[in-house]
Amino acid sequence: MSKLYFIQSPMNGSKSALLLMKAHSFEERGIPFICMKPSIDNREGVDFIYSRIGIKRECITIDPDDNIFNIVNDIIALIDKTNTKLLQWILVDECQFFTAKQIEQLTKIVDDLGINVMCYGLRTDFNTHLFEGSKRLLELADDIDEIKISCSCGRKAIVNARVNDDGYVITDGEQILIGGNDRYIPLCRKCYSDAIKFNLKVKEK
Repeated sequence: MSKLYFIQSPMNGSKSALLLMKAHSFEERGIPFICMKPSIDNREGVDFIYSRIGIKRECITIDPDDNIFNIVNDIIALIDKTNTKLLQWILVDECQFFTAKQIEQLTKIVDDLGINVMCYGLRTDFNTHLFEGSKRLLELADDIDEIKISCSCGRKAIVNARVNDDGYVITDGEQILIGGNDRYIPLCRKCYSDAIKFNLKVKEK
């Protein structure tokens, strides 16, 4: 029975690495799959899913106005013509950047086409508010899993704190600002709150 999975964690949770390892495992076992991500994530090239551990893989990129269900249907039609194995899995990176409607399209892929969809992404933004895609996934996913990581103090990190060039937490700005270790740091709720309250430096630049 096909399912919609949501694997979420703060920044530095190795989500992309885990997706790429899952893809490698599928490839070795001959399990048909595709990888995709939102086109807004262009840090290492638009057409690649990239991990900081140094591995990457080509993927399908999805624009905000794209209908993912139609795209997958077109892929299935192409597969049918080539008489290859039917598509079984879709692996999605940075799923928080999908629209709510696109998450609903992924749900339709699971329910109507019988394809498993595994989404990796953040739950909340730098102000601890849910991303649109993550919110809809929390409402619709069959399976929700969390990759737990630690704050520097030892507590569980749950906040994707955004920092300025001097290493201080900032709370102003657009919800989406693409960046990596240079721009974000995972913190527990207390360290995040203290950094704002006492203007503490949380990252050396």
